[in-house]
Amino acid sequence: MEELTQYLPTDRRHPRLWFERLVIFSEPDEVHVVRTIPFHRGLNLVWAKEPAIGHALGTRAAGHGVGKTSLCLLLRFCLGEPSKAVAELRDELFREFAQGGVIAVLHVDGQPFTVCRYFNAHKEGIAFNGKDIADIWTRVTELSDRAFLKQLASDMMSPVSPRNIPETGQEMEWKHLLAWISRDQGSRFKSFFAWREGEGTGLQRGRQDPPIVMRSVLGLLAQTESLLMGQIAALEQELVQAKQKTTELLQEPVLIKRRIESSLRASGNLPNDLPIRANDLFVDSVEQRIRLANEKSAIGLAQFEAKYEEATQAVADLRANMKLVKDERFKAQTQYDFADAARRGDEAAFLSIGTKLAKLKNLTGHCEEGNLSFSQCRHIQDEMNRLQFSSMQDARDKKNLEKAMTESAGRANAALSRVNDLNAKVASLEKEEKALEAVKARIGISKRTAEITANKWPALLEELERWESLSGSAEAQVAIDASRTKSAQIEKDLNSANIRLVVHQKNRSDREKALAHITDGLTRQLLPDGAFGSFDPHDEIRPFRLSLRGGEAYRVLEVLLGDIACMLDSSRVESALPGLFIHDCPREADMSTGLYENFLLLIAQLQQQQFEGEDPPFQYIVTTTTPPPDALQVGPVCLILDPSSDEGLLFGRRFTVVQQTTF
Repeated sequence: MEELTQYLPTDRRHPRLWFERLVIFSEPDEVHVVRTIPFHRGLNLVWAKEPAIGHALGTRAAGHGVGKTSLCLLLRFCLGEPSKAVAELRDELFREFAQGGVIAVLHVDGQPFTVCRYFNAHKEGIAFNGKDIADIWTRVTELSDRAFLKQLASDMMSPVSPRNIPETGQEMEWKHLLAWISRDQGSRFKSFFAWREGEGTGLQRGRQDPPIVMRSVLGLLAQTESLLMGQIAALEQELVQAKQKTTELLQEPVLIKRRIESSLRASGNLPNDLPIRANDLFVDSVEQRIRLANEKSAIGLAQFEAKYEEATQAVADLRANMKLVKDERFKAQTQYDFADAARRGDEAAFLSIGTKLAKLKNLTGHCEEGNLSFSQCRHIQDEMNRLQFSSMQDARDKKNLEKAMTESAGRANAALSRVNDLNAKVASLEKEEKALEAVKARIGISKRTAEITANKWPALLEELERWESLSGSAEAQVAIDASRTKSAQIEKDLNSANIRLVVHQKNRSDREKALAHITDGLTRQLLPDGAFGSFDPHDEIRPFRLSLRGGEAYRVLEVLLGDIACMLDSSRVESALPGLFIHDCPREADMSTGLYENFLLLIAQLQQQQFEGEDPPFQYIVTTTTPPPDALQVGPVCLILDPSSDEGLLFGRRFTVVQQTTF
């Protein structure tokens, strides 16, 4: 034993994290406490004691389904684990105990804390410094359970260095470390880094990242090594990009030429076997057909441009003529309004004669009916004279006013006919305008289509000529040579960094040697017939190895001894491991009874001899259906679960599942 104990550290006198008590309640008061489980530092055995053969039947006869795994999940729940398995147990317990929850008394870096969490995921629990749980359900605290668990995660991970995976930059979190120290039973201890079954650990790389987490937590990932690993990852990525760039530069001329040729053939609807160019002018080629199509499209574009300009001018001429007709219609409408007012005997209308007269005097333009200007039109002049005469005499000579109105009334029908003729003419012109606009729009669309067709041919031919001028040019070769030189330099730097990393890893630190000595000491104590153990922190599959060759039992033992070696080393200041491990039924993972009993006895013996008279600086919680050795059935056993009665079950009764009836 001395060969082992001489390498055990004594830096810390207590584990960084351990459980003192766990209380399960169905309702928030002391009367409804279902079970209280005391824990202690050192080895804690949770024994599912199976009845003697023939003393029980059915589910009462086996130590399964009594609550061992549920207890492990509750401990993980109290440590803030967000896994699916923990969430499913919480939901199941909420269905059974809607008001229930769990209280845990924890010690964190030497300070006692109490946390109360409810099975109702929407109900907030509490936490406080201390371990007096009296009246906990009515106590008012400033610290919630979620805030406490967030602080716990921060405290547990604060000594871990580095905190990020060098190659990926992913931050190492408490849930990653918690996955290691509380392995799923479903993983069956099949390999050292098989921590979680099914949903995984949340690390980006399932094979490479768990070993890095282990080394970082144990203080075995030096800053120099971390920097080298990060540098290597960056160089590997740069090398891939540089080689890809070189490949692209080499392929670029071919790809560009193919794209241009494909565009030329597709645009001209030309066959694939037609050559792009021909030295003989009389030999058909893609270039020749494209040039002919370019010339044809240019002619077509010129024709459409001429038609479009002609249509634009026709619309402009029509609109100018329409303006004159509308002006004439306005004047005719004014004449009709005067005549109509006179016919109706509306003297009030004649009060505006002065205004109308002024408008008539200011008329400009051409009278189409008389084919002369308004200033020379006899009809307009006679009307102006009558209006002027009436304006001067109407106030003194009522008879003259009435005479003027009678004469104007006689012209009403003629004026109305004139207005109707002009309205019809305006409507005809507006219809003609719409027709011309439609023709112009169609010509415009054809013109734009012709422009696109005419412009694409020169662009494609120019691109082909540009490619031919650059392909194989000195400029292109310089770019390829520069890319190849860059790739070679990156590859050289990568090889250099890999060599430095290998040299650094071969120079084993004192920490690695200490863990190797502890692993070997545990192995020799457990298997004294010539077996030995080794430790290689860079092994991504089996960092802890036994010299024996055998079946699954020895593989499981490798995992257990590896965890125990790390746990015993956790009191060293360089280690950030909490000093707590929870193993759920490792015996059921194909481990023989004899090996299992000797393994437990070794932990107890080590605890007694090395830490006599004091509590050890670790806590090891193990669930088992295999009876512990007689020497361990008193002190180390903290809970006995018995399937023969409901009182012996973890929650005081079995949960029933309502069977669905199929119709």
